[in-house]
Amino acid sequence: MTGGFGKGSKSKLDILAESAVGYCQQRNPESLDKIFDNQPVQLNQQLLPKLIAALKPDADALSWLCGYFCSEINCTEDNQKLHHPITKLSRLLISAGMEPFEDFTPYPGCRLVVNAEKFQSLPADIQQQVHQFFDINETTGEEAQRINQAMLQELMVVPK
Repeated sequence: MTGGFGKGSKSKLDILAESAVGYCQQRNPESLDKIFDNQPVQLNQQLLPKLIAALKPDADALSWLCGYFCSEINCTEDNQKLHHPITKLSRLLISAGMEPFEDFTPYPGCRLVVNAEKFQSLPADIQQQVHQFFDINETTGEEAQRINQAMLQELMVVPK
């Protein structure tokens, strides 16, 4: 694909990122699955930061993406459900200034791993809301790292 004289063509990564942004804004998990399930892990690792950066101004789409990665939203029909606790929590944390995939990370099984120091720095009313509506399991840094490594191993895709 050429962009015309003097213009560069878009990379595969740029094209995938643009598509993924659109799918998040359209709340289309099946199309996101087609992107993430059919690319090499390395490309997905490059895609995710671009996607997050592009969605940063749109907290609703970014929090929806967190719900998608937590397996809270697996199909378009899931968007119609009245209760999306991970998406709601993600939106709350994002609105409080936390960065997804830096200060908190969504994992399959409807789990968020939140940086304890960042969480403690949130305003008291935000912390109270989180404690009121969600079960908080605190772990040591070493235990959290072990859990994180185990989850990452679960997510590894090995080509046949």
